[in-house]
Amino acid sequence: MKAPRLPAAFNRSLSLRLLFFAGTAIALALIAAWLVLGLLFERHAERQLQTELERHGLALITALELGPDGRPLLREEPADPRFTRPASGLYWRIGAPAGELRSRSLWDGALPLSPRMGGRGWHAFNAKGPFEAHVRVAARHVRLDPGGPDLLVEVAADRRPVATARAAFGQESAIFLAVLWLALAAAAWLQVRLGLQPLGRVGKQVHAMTRRPEARLEQHGHPVEIRPLTEAINTFADRRAEDVEKARQRARDLAHALKTPITALRLQIDNLAPATAREMAHSLSLLAGAVEGELARTGPLPEHQSTAVRPLADRVLAVVARTPDGARLSLDNRLPADLTIPMSAEAVLETLGALIENAARHARSTVRIAGGRDDRGCWITIADDGPGIPEALRGAVLGRGVRLDERGARHGLGLAIAQDFVTASGGALTLEDAPERGLCVRLYWP
Repeated sequence: MKAPRLPAAFNRSLSLRLLFFAGTAIALALIAAWLVLGLLFERHAERQLQTELERHGLALITALELGPDGRPLLREEPADPRFTRPASGLYWRIGAPAGELRSRSLWDGALPLSPRMGGRGWHAFNAKGPFEAHVRVAARHVRLDPGGPDLLVEVAADRRPVATARAAFGQESAIFLAVLWLALAAAAWLQVRLGLQPLGRVGKQVHAMTRRPEARLEQHGHPVEIRPLTEAINTFADRRAEDVEKARQRARDLAHALKTPITALRLQIDNLAPATAREMAHSLSLLAGAVEGELARTGPLPEHQSTAVRPLADRVLAVVARTPDGARLSLDNRLPADLTIPMSAEAVLETLGALIENAARHARSTVRIAGGRDDRGCWITIADDGPGIPEALRGAVLGRGVRLDERGARHGLGLAIAQDFVTASGGALTLEDAPERGLCVRLYWP
């Protein structure tokens, strides 16, 4: 037998699922309690009514005697005025072999015959009334003299007050239990929130693992019920880290192995025809860019690394200033002296070298590097006053899945290498319009 399917919202939220089941269970328990309380109240009310009927019956037995003809007589009528008012809802009858006595309230009605009763005690039962749908009857056999006849004393009362009292009690108790359900539902909501807090802490720690791969979940700060989950996550993270490190090492080894043949091929270009040499140089530049990018992606992780960027930028600018492109330009370094970024010194040199060299190659007169820090992170900009890159082509230049030779050797190669280094350090590289109407490359680390 298949279990009933829950709405999709319950499958998406553990809190909703727990609250739904808790609310339903509490409601069912309170409904059952409402029914049982109503039944217990009715039984208690009937016992109270029976006690009252037995008291009237004892008063009748106390005043009862037999006449000379064997008919029952009362020395004193009961004091309750309801016995004298016809169809009042309270009745008595005394039966003897020679005749019977009855209350005036019975008028022309009749009490039902009592069932067979054993013993001399009071017996109570429900029956159809003389003027009502149901009455409660208390009956007892008595014998005034040891040798006298058996007399049957019956006292009956209308059950409607009991039913009315039960209905009123049911309404009031339903209101109370509804309020109680709201209180218990609120308590269940609080319990679910407090109970799921450890899962929230696990979620935060897992999110921290996405930013710091070496981070792991705490083992002793969680309830014992969640500990198997945290251990499984840590085990999975350890194995994943081992696999990633093996893959990084293989890629690193392959990239380093390719650098030597690339260098050897560059040295042999001079022996080729000019047209062939240019084509070969272009292809080797693309291949070298791919290798450098792979080294950037497989380099050391940036966590716990912080490098002052201005001294390194000065070194790069000094080298670029001695090149034919840089000698004709104004190279302006406006980086704050205390600005640091989460990259290694080698990665900073590779990134700034690729970007500043690219800017110097396209600038007309000026290359400006600036940076700063705010509440959201740190940033660096490299701007030139060259022709820039049309906005329609910027997505292709930095797009994932685009080959280096499709990005363009003049624009995309340096940007692609820098993008790989910045992305590996947890930052982002974007292209904007420079104030000098050239290209502005913005590096940002949140």
